[in-house]
Amino acid sequence: MTKAEIQQVKLRFGIIGNTDSLVRAIDVAIQVAPTDLSVLITGESGVGKESFPQIIHQFSRRKHGQYIAVNCGAIPEGTIDSELFGHEKGAFTGAISTRKGRFELAQGGTLFLDEIGDMSASAQAKVLRALQENVIQRVGGERDIKVDCRVVAATNKDLRKEIEEGRFREDLYHRLAVIIINVPGLNDRKEDIPALVGHLST
Repeated sequence: MTKAEIQQVKLRFGIIGNTDSLVRAIDVAIQVAPTDLSVLITGESGVGKESFPQIIHQFSRRKHGQYIAVNCGAIPEGTIDSELFGHEKGAFTGAISTRKGRFELAQGGTLFLDEIGDMSASAQAKVLRALQENVIQRVGGERDIKVDCRVVAATNKDLRKEIEEGRFREDLYHRLAVIIINVPGLNDRKEDIPALVGHLST
């Protein structure tokens, strides 16, 4: 894309800065958007990773579908399966009705799994199946439900290290990280600090 087009994207999604590495990250997000490839967004906390799945969604053929964001680190381990995959009535105490999960709600759209590195091992296995087979099962359900959503994940962790230490599935990593977009931190874009300070002080 041209510099003017990149600038329009930055304005639209509230991204501040002109560092080459930041511009490259935006450019890759736009280029990969028309595909259905899974994307892993990496970077430190607070660098604005959440803007990139929105760029991918808005520049994709799925832009008229739902955009659903889930912070995997903020959902208690005991409820994440229900949040992601839904549940059937009576599946557990308090399940007074059938409920769709985020994978179903994002049908035809984009599902953003933020802080994927904080996801439990059992949820990782189910997300892997959803990506491999495009099917899920609700908690307490027995039938497979077809799902069609594009998954974009983000993490502030070194997933390679998490794999080595047995906390993250290598097969899931390879499914998620077909394309990796690294969002640079301020240490790598010090020339953008004045613009960020100016933006925050207005």
